[in-house]
Amino acid sequence: MSDDRPAPTERTFPRVPGYAWTWFQRSRPVVLEAAERLTGRPPSPGFVDDLRGAFSQDDFTRAVVVGVVADVAFGGRAPAQRPPGASWDRGLTWWAAALAGTTPADFESRTGAPVASQHRLFDAEDGTDGESVRQPDPEALRATARARVAPLVARSPERAALAAALRELLAASAGDQVPASAVRQLLAQLEDPSGT
Repeated sequence: MSDDRPAPTERTFPRVPGYAWTWFQRSRPVVLEAAERLTGRPPSPGFVDDLRGAFSQDDFTRAVVVGVVADVAFGGRAPAQRPPGASWDRGLTWWAAALAGTTPADFESRTGAPVASQHRLFDAEDGTDGESVRQPDPEALRATARARVAPLVARSPERAALAAALRELLAASAGDQVPASAVRQLLAQLEDPSGT
């Protein structure tokens, strides 16, 4: 007898609560980027409502939305904690916790009290100045963040080519109607990219 249960994934993304979707909808840059990546155009009325329905059902949609939140809201990184002293909306905190692979309560418990620190403004007695304070390399931080988010958002040349082809197809469509012949042509192109 065959087992009809779906194969377990490396990490199952949790169900998104309403307040997290409310934050998503209010964050205009996030909505614009999600619409661009998924449809190739600005969001239509009801875009976020449609997205909410598709998010739990479609792996591609879920990966794009998670990637957009990570890229736009968190600069391409999965935050380990809320920066000390920062005040975040409850919905943004939920997305951060989900990207970090934890619950909002656990995520908030990682956030310590604000740490007061000030760099020297003038030469110190030891001859050092404020410029000599070693700052973390932003590119190294981004690379670490991408490695954390990579399992959630698989980026490959094939996937990028498919997304580009689908955007072109949608851009050439009339409203929400895509001709079957255009889909057949895209499938033929994807199955044999050399055109032979």
